[in-house]
Amino acid sequence: MTVNIDVISGLNSKAPAAILITTAQQRILLDAGGALDPDASLWSVPDNMDAVLLSHDHVDHIAGLARLPSAIPVYCTAITAQALPPGTNVHIIPVRGQFQLGDIIVTTGSCGHALGGVWFHLNIAGGIFYSGDVSMESALFHFDTPPPAQVALLDASYGLYEVSQAEQWDKLHTLFSLPTLCPVPPSGRAVELALLLARFGHQDIALDGPCLAMLRQMVEHNDGSLRPDIMGELHQLLQTLPPFSPQVKVLFAADPDGQSGMAGELRARDDFHHRTLFTGYLNRVAHQQWRNGDVDFCRWNVHPTRQSLQALVAMLDCRKLFPLFTPIDDIGHWQQTLQCEIMMQSYSGID
Repeated sequence: MTVNIDVISGLNSKAPAAILITTAQQRILLDAGGALDPDASLWSVPDNMDAVLLSHDHVDHIAGLARLPSAIPVYCTAITAQALPPGTNVHIIPVRGQFQLGDIIVTTGSCGHALGGVWFHLNIAGGIFYSGDVSMESALFHFDTPPPAQVALLDASYGLYEVSQAEQWDKLHTLFSLPTLCPVPPSGRAVELALLLARFGHQDIALDGPCLAMLRQMVEHNDGSLRPDIMGELHQLLQTLPPFSPQVKVLFAADPDGQSGMAGELRARDDFHHRTLFTGYLNRVAHQQWRNGDVDFCRWNVHPTRQSLQALVAMLDCRKLFPLFTPIDDIGHWQQTLQCEIMMQSYSGID
């Protein structure tokens, strides 16, 4: 049986995730991302899809779902389902486990990137692995080792960047010594950064409503996404956080681009003077603000470094690799670094 892999969006650029897997019996879409920039072009929606698998609840992985027919079965975890449009045909899957799609067995594991976030392994064509967004460095989220796969579709958002989390923390810790507003995705780095600040004795930190709701869900139930050794710290953090107020020194607000939500509301106030600190992807507006010196930027590793990519390739023992969500300017360098064939176009394999 022939298996086709078509990266509709997300190859050779930082673009929304949308990957189509086609077999003789099924057409499965891995993620349905929305644009990170308001004026970005939209990817073409494929016909005759049998299922959509969503890795986690961030905009660039789920916001394109509204463009798909509502009857298509959507497989995702309970946390991701909370962020989906009303009327979505949701089928809840475990963070760690297996489910059946026709004659395909899909295995899931925690991706280390977000609450309810998973990777997918399909037992076809010698194994196809899709990481979604993935991190092996998180102090908050657990990463599950995947089974072997001949073909890997890996989050490579940082390219072959290699600066460790420990090195980044030294820079961030200094920036957080000033009154700071940090726009963040609630299910991702919001709680992790608050947790680390608390470890270093910071008490004047607060989470806005959506970020605080995610912390409460973490405290109430570990769905498999969280490191088991931090549950006590999360309980303590929830009990000691002050109410969200502009007077609090370090504020985490649930809007990664900093333009809307509580982050946008605070930044529009004349009496609000906190410095805005971005720790993730900068869209065009935020990037220009950073170039102008109006905001700060310090990356917090929520995607794999070069060393992490090498470790993933070794775990999977993969032969072919699609490096996703990053420009590729030197395929030879990537192949030499990761020791496998770098794929830059659609692929057909035999199951």
